[in-house]
Amino acid sequence: MQCATCGAEGKGNFCSACGAPLRTKACPGCGVEVLASSKFCTGCGQALEDAEKEPRRDSGREPPAGSRPGGNAKQAWWAAGVMMFLLLLALGYPVLSRSDGPPAGGAAPPGMGVDRGSSGLVDLTTMPVDSQATVLFNRVMTSSSIGDTADVGFFLPKAILIHEQLNPTDPDGLYHFALLHQVGGDDEAALTKARQGLAEVPDYLLLLAVAAESLVNLGEEEEAAELYRRFLEVYDEEMELMRPGYEHHQPVFPAYRARAEEFLGRG
Repeated sequence: MQCATCGAEGKGNFCSACGAPLRTKACPGCGVEVLASSKFCTGCGQALEDAEKEPRRDSGREPPAGSRPGGNAKQAWWAAGVMMFLLLLALGYPVLSRSDGPPAGGAAPPGMGVDRGSSGLVDLTTMPVDSQATVLFNRVMTSSSIGDTADVGFFLPKAILIHEQLNPTDPDGLYHFALLHQVGGDDEAALTKARQGLAEVPDYLLLLAVAAESLVNLGEEEEAAELYRRFLEVYDEEMELMRPGYEHHQPVFPAYRARAEEFLGRG
């Protein structure tokens, strides 16, 4: 097929010349280009499938917070940024490079490399899928933590697509997947991924926290309170267990705990 961004012929998920997703469509609500398979717009949070099936009608009622441009998505970006900021600073994650043209030596297409300092760019497509998922997740979280919504909008569809290909089933992988959806304002999808992991490990703190936050964004505060209470009840025991994935996210646990206490009125 032909890339809509640069016109080059290509196949697969991304253009080999410029790195842009090959399958995209425009959101009818805000015009942002999203992947053709996307169920929700990463710009305004509108449900794309419903918008395609029937024309939008003005019901005379104010839309829910999650469907208003800048509402739920902006809330989710802020929440994810706060929770991940200390973690990102502490671990010093590698950063993708989004440039206007190919690097000297022509290794990687724009938006698909990792900044390795003097060594130049490394093509993401040469990495295993799990490594691609990690690098893209790190870039989205870094950009979200500093409020760079343009960068989030550029890399988030790629990160979600790679995670769909990877299809993680472990709690830490599902936490990453859920958090990506939450950053994009898709709290329903975030909750689905979190619940998938909690069905296997009911006390996994990171999944309890992200599920509770999504429930708050969806207006389900009673159920969110139950998860936050569970989070606080098992917190000390879980931190002693140090389940797989916990060691990589140490700086973010106090922020999640403070959020739970604040929500329950204990802080």
